[in-house]
Amino acid sequence: MHSGQESDDDAGPRIWGGTTLTERREARRTALLEAALDLIGEAGASGVTMRAVCRRANLTDRYFYESFASRDELLDVLYRQVAEEFLPPMTAFAAADDPTRDRELAQILVDKVLDDPRKSRLLLVEPYSSTGLGQTTISVMPVFTRLMQDHLFSHIDDPVKRRLAALTMASGNAGMFSAWLNGSLRATREEIVEHCVAVITAYRSMYQP
Repeated sequence: MHSGQESDDDAGPRIWGGTTLTERREARRTALLEAALDLIGEAGASGVTMRAVCRRANLTDRYFYESFASRDELLDVLYRQVAEEFLPPMTAFAAADDPTRDRELAQILVDKVLDDPRKSRLLLVEPYSSTGLGQTTISVMPVFTRLMQDHLFSHIDDPVKRRLAALTMASGNAGMFSAWLNGSLRATREEIVEHCVAVITAYRSMYQP
């Protein structure tokens, strides 16, 4: 006789409607994260509350707290997931030591920013507002800075100058994309690509002997 509560017994995972408890929990967690992304796309991270996320995902608060201890934890998890998705194009952009590929890689990076405005807004716009993402951003962004420091600026012998160049380019690009996404920078996709190519060309020549 089934008690009506979800649980796994000693014999193995309980099957309900063709899915296990673990699968159902993961589906609810995914639905909550997707709901939060939708809310970010509509109103920014300030619109992400436990109740708003549950309403959008059509789940009760019980299931919210099954996956997340708080709204800030949900945002932290979501931010880290989105950052992981941006690592491949950023890695290719920073690690390529071939100026003939600059335009191709800049186009890939810009296309990634445009691919899902919800995710780009979370990664590039929301950290500038008071959303509870401050500490998450501080811990995640150095990954992108390190890519530039170790690859794009590997020709700079002085470690301080190498770090200065990487920090300046990383923060500059983040600010540029943020302004583009929030509408305060009116530029076409091609103009953004051209700018990225010009910037990477200029930075390659920094501190050359």
